[in-house]
Amino acid sequence: MRKNLSLLIATLCMLYNANAQTQQTAPPKVTGKVVDITTTKPVEMASVVVLNSTDSSVITGMYTNASGNFNFNNINPGIYVLRVTFMGYDKLEKAFKVVEGKGAFVGTLHLHRSGKELSTVEIKAEKPSFSMQIDRQVFDAGDMINAEGGTGTDILKNIPSVDVDIDDNVTLRGKSVTIYVDGKPSPFGDAKTALQMIPAESIDRVEVINNPSAKFEAQGGGGIINIVLKKDKAIGYNVMFNAGAATRGQLNGSANASLRLRRFNFFGNYNGRYEDLNGSGFSNRENLVADTSSTKYFTQRSVNNNHNGNNGGRFGFDYYLNDRNTFTIAQGLNYSFGGNNENIDLNNLDDKYQLLSSGIRANTSHYNNNNNNTSLSYKRTYKKPNQELTAYVSYSDNGSSSNSQYLSNYFYHNADTAYRTGNQQNTSGNNNKFWNLQSDYTSPMGKKGKLETGVKGTMRSIENDYIAMLYNKDSLAFIQSMSLSNKYKYEEDVYAGYLNFANAIGNLGYQVGARAEQSYLRGYSFTKDSRVNRSFFNIFPSVFLKYNLPANQNQNLVFNYSTRIDRPNFDQLLPYINNSDPQNIRTGNPDLRSALTHKFEMNYSAWYPKTNNYLSTGIYYAQTNDNIDRISTLDTLSGVTTTRPMNIATSQNMGANFSYSWKIFKWWKFNSNLNLEYNKMSGATIQNENFTYGLSGNMQFRLPQRFNVELSGHYRSPRIQPQGTFKAMNGIDLGIRKEFLKNNRLVVAVNVSDLLNTQQYNSHYVTPTFIQDYDRKRATRFVRLNVRYRFGKMDPNLFKKKKRQDDEEEKPQEEAPKPNAERGRL
Repeated sequence: MRKNLSLLIATLCMLYNANAQTQQTAPPKVTGKVVDITTTKPVEMASVVVLNSTDSSVITGMYTNASGNFNFNNINPGIYVLRVTFMGYDKLEKAFKVVEGKGAFVGTLHLHRSGKELSTVEIKAEKPSFSMQIDRQVFDAGDMINAEGGTGTDILKNIPSVDVDIDDNVTLRGKSVTIYVDGKPSPFGDAKTALQMIPAESIDRVEVINNPSAKFEAQGGGGIINIVLKKDKAIGYNVMFNAGAATRGQLNGSANASLRLRRFNFFGNYNGRYEDLNGSGFSNRENLVADTSSTKYFTQRSVNNNHNGNNGGRFGFDYYLNDRNTFTIAQGLNYSFGGNNENIDLNNLDDKYQLLSSGIRANTSHYNNNNNNTSLSYKRTYKKPNQELTAYVSYSDNGSSSNSQYLSNYFYHNADTAYRTGNQQNTSGNNNKFWNLQSDYTSPMGKKGKLETGVKGTMRSIENDYIAMLYNKDSLAFIQSMSLSNKYKYEEDVYAGYLNFANAIGNLGYQVGARAEQSYLRGYSFTKDSRVNRSFFNIFPSVFLKYNLPANQNQNLVFNYSTRIDRPNFDQLLPYINNSDPQNIRTGNPDLRSALTHKFEMNYSAWYPKTNNYLSTGIYYAQTNDNIDRISTLDTLSGVTTTRPMNIATSQNMGANFSYSWKIFKWWKFNSNLNLEYNKMSGATIQNENFTYGLSGNMQFRLPQRFNVELSGHYRSPRIQPQGTFKAMNGIDLGIRKEFLKNNRLVVAVNVSDLLNTQQYNSHYVTPTFIQDYDRKRATRFVRLNVRYRFGKMDPNLFKKKKRQDDEEEKPQEEAPKPNAERGRL
């Protein structure tokens, strides 16, 4: 690590010296005017702030002059949001675009007086709900009414190409994803856990990066989903409270606050959540090869109740040492708990559907998790625009414990042994420590060029001790099972460095780069005396091209290529046997190899500023070698299936995507998405292919009296898996939101999730030894009520005014001179 950091420092010094004298052409100006909508008179001293449309960070700001005019210099090309506020008027936001070499006139902005009731539908200026950048798609999360009171998972259910199953597992075009939070890998473990810890109301936008550039870590064949949290770094304070309840037994609450005092920006949040869910499952298996009991058909029914909750928060501060240097310290804490009760009925039947044996299985489990994360970051900017140096270090310590019990009773018909029972008790302890260190440097090169470089190191250590105890009838005691128990230690270290260069030739912008990663995977099972020791060195090139059509700068073509990797994770490598379902055992595979994916994508996008409509369409292709997936095999003697991850085949995915954001009327907006895809898996024992498609739509209505309605739906046709297909999925959600008080400080929302109660998980397996259909359903239809209240004040002179008032109050008044006689007596 010291060698890597030394190399980074040397590289940065050379880059800085090489570019210190580079001249940058001054970017264009942005001008406009603010007036009262009723009187059309100029509004003097209105606050006008330019926000970055991608993260809502403040770029610059000023006050309007006596004529209501404002102008900004040195605004780089891109899409921005203009925010206008003035006492006694409603806030106004408007999106605008700055084009290279051209000035931008945002027009005359009309402010509405606060508290005035409009006789027609209220129309608000808003930033684009969707935009296409050179390496990502950006979706605004602020207006997703159906996600009110939910988590990051509920936000992703509204994002095209993202699939969220009934267990809240997230995939992107059928592949695994890596979750980032504010541009950094989430410290909270897997994607599912990371998203459930983020309240929906704290998310500003979602960035879907199908083909990440060399700047990002290469893990995750599906790409990266970056969750960007809301921030407001303007001087002042902002507080928001949120509370909700749902008919499925869910309760949620959160509080967010920020305070900016000159050089300090303090922030903090707390959130808590609890839910109680019921579910059921059914499977029907036909054995093509009979087992020793002559079983031809096997059926299984299960019912379960699952409860879980978590609470925690994050707090910290930004310290602005000066205009160029910023330090940020943050601390996150989270505690989660849960349990599950499940009853399973099993039936074995012969070829005439006559009952051979039956069984009842009762499973109970409980768990507790503790997580803490500490991070320190540094950012330095330079006089040269877009030149910056950042450094980041974080440490996470996650501990968990769990216990479970399996009780089994089996009944045999027409046999000498009519009854058998089993009792198993399990305990598990897990500790996960994770270090993340990285530094990045960006510098402009010439008029349009940009150079990016950086290094990164991640170190993860996992210790797990699983003890399975079986009840022995002879000794009347529980005895540890060495075949089911496992004490395991796993370490994963990844060291990386990257280089990106971007520039433009006329209307063609390009970015080329490469990332080198050296990874070490080491694991040892103390119980089974088995060892995993792997190392990988990979170079991941990436190429991005963006062409702005000469006739219309709001239209562009984007092409990109990148390589990704799926390294086997701890759960997949662990040789631990999960026998909670005695007829369907799951286990790991310490012999797994990494899977490498090559990805190509080409997109066309067009933004129509007059209507704020947006079009994006494209084609893509991905090929994964040594694809990792789960394979089920049937033991023809015992009739038990075992499922384990394996490197099974070469996977190919090619498709086309069409998205359109259409403002039908000023009060009615429609977002639609169509995805067409052909999938093929080919290997020594696997051959499977199919054509699939997905449809999703979202309609938003802005109605009088500040009512907002959202109706969204999705449908995905069957998708292949190595041994069959996942059946079709569909669902419809409805949300209604009412805004109250000035500046919509109070918001009440009612959501109906899965309106038609159609969300479920279905799969169809076909193998040489058995055919099986598996259906699973949990409570997905529910009604949720959510209330959100916020207050605050953003004013650059807020605390300066207060300080002047305090100074005036504390200043001692001069005493009147005393008469000479009085002074003489003294």
